[in-house]
Amino acid sequence: MIKQHPLTLLTPVKKNRTEELLGFLNNINKKLQDQTETEFKKLKTTHYARWFILNRDSFRDEPAVPVNDRLVFSSNFDGDMDTHITELSTVLSFYIDQLYDCCEDFPEPAERTTESRKIYLKKWFIKSAAFFNGAPGRSLNQIHLEDALHRFIWKYSTKNNWDGKTAVEIHRAIRQEVDARPEFEWAKQKAVVPREKWHILISYGLLIVIALPLLIPGILFLFLFHELRDKNGMMTLSQVPDSLVKKLEKDEDLFPQNQFTQAVVMKPGFIRSLNFKIWMMRTRVLANNMFVKGKLLNIPTIHFARWVSIDNNKHILFFSNFDGSWQQYLGDFIDQSGWGLSGIFSNTVNFPRTHFMGLLGIVPGMPLRFPGTKFVLTGGAYDEEHFLAWSRSTQVPTQVWYSPYPHLSIKNINNNTTIRNELRKDLNENQAQQFLKRI
Repeated sequence: MIKQHPLTLLTPVKKNRTEELLGFLNNINKKLQDQTETEFKKLKTTHYARWFILNRDSFRDEPAVPVNDRLVFSSNFDGDMDTHITELSTVLSFYIDQLYDCCEDFPEPAERTTESRKIYLKKWFIKSAAFFNGAPGRSLNQIHLEDALHRFIWKYSTKNNWDGKTAVEIHRAIRQEVDARPEFEWAKQKAVVPREKWHILISYGLLIVIALPLLIPGILFLFLFHELRDKNGMMTLSQVPDSLVKKLEKDEDLFPQNQFTQAVVMKPGFIRSLNFKIWMMRTRVLANNMFVKGKLLNIPTIHFARWVSIDNNKHILFFSNFDGSWQQYLGDFIDQSGWGLSGIFSNTVNFPRTHFMGLLGIVPGMPLRFPGTKFVLTGGAYDEEHFLAWSRSTQVPTQVWYSPYPHLSIKNINNNTTIRNELRKDLNENQAQQFLKRI
């Protein structure tokens, strides 16, 4: 099973070269949207990639430290980072040379080799604070192969007359037809599917229980001396600048998948920094050991997501690749994991006021307002009107975004693996009926 990893590069742009760089990025993006771009399709390890320019205008709120123009690259890839960067430095060498020539300290033309490009790109690597993979272990090649298998099975099963046949008989016939095809020889090997690691989760739960004498006073301290004094983010969607919305909508809903890039400012102080790090640790534990079957907190639409802390932990970048529309995506987050969003992003400025880090939202699943007051017990992401406006207003336009399988949802990808594995099994009638429903 090949593991997937995130790559984030943050590279300073040369003075007075931003507009030129923006022109290059827009040209690449136009080719991708017109489906005339060919270089990205040659990549064998890259699931998603994006480039965008991060500058002062990317932040809705006043940055905690001065922000210069930087080129951000983000990808999700199979295997080790060195192999991935080698591929980028060879297959995408034209784009790398064109774009990073606008950035500081890039090798001069006569010095540009695969090795010099690799050294340069690695120099700007930023480690992720937390990372989620909706289909762990599925390499790019596996996803394409299993998609082809599914399409073949669907075509074969729909062109035949199965009157009088049981589900078990149909399943066996499909397996015989697949086995007769040499191009599907690989499908005879079972795909390894990750399982929940309960021993780690139980250990984590015990750690939480042991830490309760510290956590409870800590939550109360945060509530009394920080959350009650926080400035409440009260922007509504109608107040989000039209210019930003138009930029974002221009690149949305072109495919069944979409991307989300966000830049936010951390609240000052050690307590907020510590709280964010605790939530990132919690996210890493759950993402790696519990949410390994295509759902993040019961949200079945996220392919990859990550949080990246930059500028000495003063700013946070969030990246996501997901299925469906922007509003549907955030609506799922509110309904299924508003408490998680509140716990993480309540540490950033102008987030809708949150109480007790949104932890109480686990129980009610919705805000609790005291009669006759404006006090909301949970708040945060459950304050839907202001949360949606906060999300939209802190979203960053992405100049280049690439997906190698824009027609596949995360449900499709995981379902295709299940079809492959169930094809090899001897199923009873009920199981065979479930198999046929997957097709």
